[in-house]
Amino acid sequence: MSRGLPVWNSVPRPHRSRTVGGGWSDVWQPAVVLGPSEARRRLFHMAPGFLPFVLWVIPHRDPWGPMLLTAVALLGGGIIFAAFRRYRSFARRGERDWSAAVLGYALPVLGALLLLPGEAEIGLSVLGILALGDGAATLGGLRLGGWRLPWNRRKSWTGSLCFCFGGAALATLLYWGEAVPRVSLLTAFLSVLPATLAAALVESLPLRSNDNLRVGATALIVALLTHAAFVGW
Repeated sequence: MSRGLPVWNSVPRPHRSRTVGGGWSDVWQPAVVLGPSEARRRLFHMAPGFLPFVLWVIPHRDPWGPMLLTAVALLGGGIIFAAFRRYRSFARRGERDWSAAVLGYALPVLGALLLLPGEAEIGLSVLGILALGDGAATLGGLRLGGWRLPWNRRKSWTGSLCFCFGGAALATLLYWGEAVPRVSLLTAFLSVLPATLAAALVESLPLRSNDNLRVGATALIVALLTHAAFVGW
């Protein structure tokens, strides 16, 4: 265990008290070392976001043809199946139902790709926000620690900033790489930034349910609006 930091799912060691009526732990989320199960969970969560880069080297048309749509559907189904089969290896303490997390991740992305022909960049940008935005929020927030959010003391500004930077970066690249006709990186960035910010806010809310579905749905709705505003249909 490096630098004496506790492992995720254990009780974090509070900082020495420096404020009247409380300690630093009241306003500062201590850093933790990710255990093996949480590390696997982050890897499984973030890895699908990098699969669309394969499309950069595979010639395809817009809208996607039946073969590519079928391949995407089969790949998505395979990832869902693998997640259900392996969920015990990266489930968190007390977590019993993995279906909400898996389906909440998959439905906004696959729904956008299958129901918006010719606008695959929207679905891929939602995938980028979910994969690297939501994934980086947990990874950065836990591993680095930081000032707690005033509306949710279980999460930190560090995690929200990691969400915004990571989600916006990957979503911009995926949107730019798939958009037809081609758009500039700036246009791609402006098209995905509001969706990333809205999704980061929703991810930070103090709700007990798994956040994948609400984050993905929020990102998709806002992405549709900004796509219409900056690019058009």
